[in-house]
Amino acid sequence: MPAATVIATIDSAKVAQQLIDALLEAGFKDQDVEVLDGGEDALVAEIVERGFGQDDARGYAKAASRGKTVVAARAAPGKAEEAAAIMERYEAGAGERSREGGETVQEVEEELSVGKRKVASGGARVTTSVSERPVEETVTLREEEVEVERRPADRKLTPEEAEAALQDKTVEMLGTGEEASVRKQARVGGEVALGKRVEEHKEKVKDTVRRSEVEVEEINPSSAKKH
Repeated sequence: MPAATVIATIDSAKVAQQLIDALLEAGFKDQDVEVLDGGEDALVAEIVERGFGQDDARGYAKAASRGKTVVAARAAPGKAEEAAAIMERYEAGAGERSREGGETVQEVEEELSVGKRKVASGGARVTTSVSERPVEETVTLREEEVEVERRPADRKLTPEEAEAALQDKTVEMLGTGEEASVRKQARVGGEVALGKRVEEHKEKVKDTVRRSEVEVEEINPSSAKKH
């Protein structure tokens, strides 16, 4: 099966680099992990080329235009889920935490992003084999046979005829015959054409997304524990 591309949108370049480092530590090759950038149309074209639909590609490009970093990883089919799981952690803000001036609690909401990848769905294999079968045709052949007939004769010859007749002479006659000559002519009796018919269908993808909600509760000094 061909490799699949997994894409994530990360809030900051710093967290994006942490994500890339995590993917490399997980065994993904450096040339298979990259940051996608550029103009919106160029970014859409590049993501579509990786197997995603126009709507999904446009969503990633718009996220990039809002300041997010788009990270893409090319993974073998068996590693695609692992790449997606790592990316989800960093999309959820697992990388960067700000501790300057106190603790930061983040409100995190997952976004469902559905991509597409090409998989083999079946096909056809056409093979040719040569077989033989006996055939026969009837043809009429002519054959000549030379016949020699001796007939009695009694007539006088003129001196000129006698002179010519009394010379050594050889007369030959050849008979001819016909024999069958076989010639084969190949003809096309049918053709099998292979082609592809593209059909599209709508498929509804259902999943769950998580969202963390932060509740703030004020603590009065009188209710705080004293040591």
